[in-house]
Amino acid sequence: MTTKNIQKTALPDGLFSRVAKLAFPVAIQSALVAILALADVLMVSDFGQSATAAVGIASKWHFVAIMIMAGLAAANGVLVSQYWGKNDKVHAKTVTLQAMKFGAIIMVPVTFVITFFAPQIMQLQTNDFQVIEQGAQYLWYSFPVLILTHVIITAESSLRSSGDAMLPLILGAITIALNIALNFVLIKGGFGIPAMGVAGAALATTIARFAQVLMIWGVLVYRNHWLLVSRAIPNHQTLWMTYRKLAIPHSLNALLWALGTLTYQIIFGRLGTTELAVFSMIGPFESLLYSVFMGISVACSVLVGQSLGRDEFKTAQAMTAFFIKFVLILGIGMGIFLYINSSFVIAWLNLDSAELLPYAQPAMVAISVGVTLRMLNMIIINGILRAGGENLFCLRMDFIAMWMIGIPVTAYGAFIGEWSFGWVYAAMLVEETVKLSLCFKRYLKRRWMNNLTIQAQPAI
Repeated sequence: MTTKNIQKTALPDGLFSRVAKLAFPVAIQSALVAILALADVLMVSDFGQSATAAVGIASKWHFVAIMIMAGLAAANGVLVSQYWGKNDKVHAKTVTLQAMKFGAIIMVPVTFVITFFAPQIMQLQTNDFQVIEQGAQYLWYSFPVLILTHVIITAESSLRSSGDAMLPLILGAITIALNIALNFVLIKGGFGIPAMGVAGAALATTIARFAQVLMIWGVLVYRNHWLLVSRAIPNHQTLWMTYRKLAIPHSLNALLWALGTLTYQIIFGRLGTTELAVFSMIGPFESLLYSVFMGISVACSVLVGQSLGRDEFKTAQAMTAFFIKFVLILGIGMGIFLYINSSFVIAWLNLDSAELLPYAQPAMVAISVGVTLRMLNMIIINGILRAGGENLFCLRMDFIAMWMIGIPVTAYGAFIGEWSFGWVYAAMLVEETVKLSLCFKRYLKRRWMNNLTIQAQPAI
């Protein structure tokens, strides 16, 4: 593992085309996933606010588990990108298999708990019996989803880190199209199938995810892909220790953040079913909004990781400066655009009724103001710091910003200060402000400039 003190240098040739090649497919796929989540909520909203809230709560528990998997997959992606920069497919495949096995060990018991204790889990966020019953149905009908998702996101992280972002996009798009088609049939009924409501949304997701796993495997076999044909090193303890050193804090960080978002949802759920329904419908829209920046952060992470793996520290520094400036300009522009068109967005989300509009309007203002903060944090944390293995710092930073400041301030406003819904929603931005302060200082110290590959052992 090596680090260097460097000065600024010019951007590498062809950076824009390389960014577009990686960022565009990831952004589109992230947008499609967000559209799918939004479609789930909008379709079940016809069954009432309780159904909307049930899907919002139940899917949030899946989100917590998926964030653990995302942490494992991200650690895998960091190492694969650096080994790929050295043209070392053997170690890249080895770490991918380690990530698959480690994640499976974690996800099996997590799936068991979420499925068999579904009613008790739902009661943590609401005391509405109808919401609890429907949410438990959702968790039961989607019990295999977590294991299937783990396989998918681990494979996708290795594909993207080796420069292939199009395959995950194509297969993801097919999966989402299948999922939405199944939603129409299973949620509302059709072709002789009775309307299943919330349970139909869960079953549609399960079927689509299973199909996606089969498609990934089939394409890899057809292409004679390196993930299948390259040799892997059995029981590679040195690489396992390197992966574990990255994966455990990253997964703990992801879990901590996911539980924090779940806590925010609990806060809004205790405000009332209407408030929770609005919060649940705005969440997928925010994910859609951030999909563009997700693609940029993934591109940044892959390109910076590949440069660090080749000890090209000047290039890495130049690229990170470019990404930060680009995201700052894009974030400000998107925030202004969103504020101007907030009425259109509210109507599109079916939040313009007399009951929901007073809650939706101030929330949209908060989103417009906070989009730049969130996007800068995304590029610095996910695209830069973690690309250089700064996972322990990110874990400490998230704990301070979210659990010591953001959540207490929001809870105070909701339950003690008795603030309005809009101000409680805006209180969540306190966390983002603290994060930006801590992370930008860390970025300037350049401690993220690490080559994480195993220097003493060449590729086989």
